[in-house]
Amino acid sequence: MSAGDREQIRTELMRYTSAAAREARLIRECRPPKAEEICPHLRGYILGKFMLPEKACSSESLRELTEASLARMMRVSPHLVEVLDTARSCAGASSAMVKKALLFQAMERDFEITLPADRAIQADNISSLASLVAEVMAKS
Repeated sequence: MSAGDREQIRTELMRYTSAAAREARLIRECRPPKAEEICPHLRGYILGKFMLPEKACSSESLRELTEASLARMMRVSPHLVEVLDTARSCAGASSAMVKKALLFQAMERDFEITLPADRAIQADNISSLASLVAEVMAKS
């Protein structure tokens, strides 16, 4: 990998990191917290954390966004992620499961909240996750 390639990757990483941080700040500032106001910022946050350009995946599905991110990292079609995901832990967790869990941990840190694990894992799309975030923020 050339120095130019490394610099391009670093620049891209910084851009996505900055975008996610900006969206996290906007989410924290939502007062009173309303799911419909949090939702577009949460999407931007997830795209930033997953290093996905807006056009990469128009879906609201957390599974599809996770697979799109893994596909981008693996440089394969999103449809092949499940087939190629051989990186399973000894507990049987796939890379997609681990990526989603790490997203929830980052959200807790960046939004200064604690998500109930049982409810967070059941969130299957950005809207349901935004509702949970709004609910948790309202209680804190």
